[in-house]
Amino acid sequence: MRIHLLFASMLVALSGAAAQAPPSETIKSDVTMIQVPVVVRDHDGHVVANLGKDDFQLFDNGKRVDIASFSVEKPGSQVIPDRSLPAVNGAQAGAAGGAPAIDIPERFIGYFFDDLTIRDPGDLSRIRDAAARQLGALEPGDRVAIFTSSCRVALDFTNDQPQLQQAVARIELRPAAVCRVSPVQILQVELLKGLVRRMANLPARREIVIVSSGFFVDHDRSQEPVTLMDAAIRSKVVINALDLGESTGNGGGLRDNVSSAIRGQDQRPNINMADPQVLVELAHGTGGSYFVGNDFGLSFRNLATPESHYVLAFVPTAKADGRFHQLKVKLENERKLKVEARAGYYAPQRSE
Repeated sequence: MRIHLLFASMLVALSGAAAQAPPSETIKSDVTMIQVPVVVRDHDGHVVANLGKDDFQLFDNGKRVDIASFSVEKPGSQVIPDRSLPAVNGAQAGAAGGAPAIDIPERFIGYFFDDLTIRDPGDLSRIRDAAARQLGALEPGDRVAIFTSSCRVALDFTNDQPQLQQAVARIELRPAAVCRVSPVQILQVELLKGLVRRMANLPARREIVIVSSGFFVDHDRSQEPVTLMDAAIRSKVVINALDLGESTGNGGGLRDNVSSAIRGQDQRPNINMADPQVLVELAHGTGGSYFVGNDFGLSFRNLATPESHYVLAFVPTAKADGRFHQLKVKLENERKLKVEARAGYYAPQRSE
C-alpha cells in the first residue's frame, strides 16, 4: 500500500502541473532564458573543468547568440553548510545532554529502474547484483531513493542499507504496471517528471540514474522528453543514464530519431522498439553521463562519481513559434575536446 501511495502522490502532482509547466525557463515580462548544461571531455573521456565563458560559442538554429550567463557546477557545490551544534567533549557531550551532530546529506540520488524494458532474466540478475554492490558502497552523506517504471517498487530517500538492498531485490522482469498515465503521455517520462519535482527543493546535489533500454517516443510525443529535460535543468537535477541495450552511436536527436509504438493496455511496451537515443539526450542535455553495455558493475561505479559541468544561458531572439530549435555548442579552441550538450529546445509560443 505504501508503494502505491508514494507513486500515486507523484502522479497526482505531475498531472496537476503538466498543463501549466512551460518547456523552458520563462521569466515574467515575457523574457525567456534558455539554459544549456555542457560537459566537456578530453580524448580519454575525462571531464575538462577549467574553461571559461569566452571558451564557448553557442548557436540557436545555426545563428550565434550571446551567452547571457555562465556558471560552473561542481560536485559538492550545492551542499548546505553543517549547522549542527559543536560537540562539548566526547564523554561530556552525553552527560551534558548535548545534541548529537546532525548528519547533513550531501547528495540525493534517485535510481529509476525501467523494469518494463529489462530484456531477460540474466540481465535482471546482473543489474540487481551490480546495484546492490554499488548501494553497499554509499558515502555517509548519500541519500538514495529507488523507483521502477512499473511502480511496483518504491522507496523514498534514505541511507538505510537493509531497506535499499530489499528494494533492489524486489525488482522483477517486465511486471504488469500498477500505475497509469494518460494514453497521450509517456509512462517513464511522466514518472521521471514527478521524481524531478520531488527532488527540486532538496538541500544538496541532486541526481537521477536511469537504468533502461530506452523509452518509446513517437513523433507526436517528441516534445515530452524535452519538457522533462527543461524541468530537470530548472530544478538543478542531473540525469545520468545506464543503457542496457546496444550503443546508439550518439546520433540523431529527440525530434528526428523517434520510434512509433503501440502500447498494450497494461502499458508494457515492446522492448524491441525501445529508443535508447532518449537516454543519450536526457543525460547530455542535463550535464549528466551516459554509459552503455552489459558490464553493469563498471557502469554503476562510473555513474557514482559526480562530475563538473558548465551551464550556459541565453535569451533567444528567434520568433517564439513553439517549434523545435536546434542548439549547437562549440569551443573557440577545440583542442580535440568533445562537447556534450542538449540538442535543442521547443521555443515557447507566446500568446498575443
